[in-house]
Amino acid sequence: MSMKKGIRFIVAFVFAAVFSIAVMGTASEAAKKPYTTNDLKYMAAIIYCEAGNQSYAGKVGVGCVVMNRVKSSRFPNKVLQVIKQPYQFGPVRQGKFAKEVKNAERGLYSYGSRRSCLKAAQEVLEGQTKVTYKGRKLSMKKYYYFNGRLSKPKLRIGGHQFK
Repeated sequence: MSMKKGIRFIVAFVFAAVFSIAVMGTASEAAKKPYTTNDLKYMAAIIYCEAGNQSYAGKVGVGCVVMNRVKSSRFPNKVLQVIKQPYQFGPVRQGKFAKEVKNAERGLYSYGSRRSCLKAAQEVLEGQTKVTYKGRKLSMKKYYYFNGRLSKPKLRIGGHQFK
């Protein structure tokens, strides 16, 4: 095995271990999870792309929009299919999402801003539908769109408007 392949193997193993610990916990907890490791990876990557520089409430809000779409009959019913819908998420078109998925696979979601995106993704995938913003608990169940500039937004969290 060449040194480069050996390093890739080690990085892939470390990624799998970190995600297993973050996602799975114990074996009994793993059986209860309503999502896959890939769902978590994709959700964390899109949250980082769209709200990595936003408050934690903004990160959870973005994840809630994705999950609201997954649960709606008007959109695809899988996390990756929702994220990759044409013209819905700019980072997908720009290639940033694919880069972040690779960063997740390299284990870069264990610290800093990416770690909080991973935590937000995990909470949303486990059913979290509320955010606390400016001391108020807000339900995110009715929001299917977000952007920095939406016409007639119903909610603003940091740099995002939700509708």
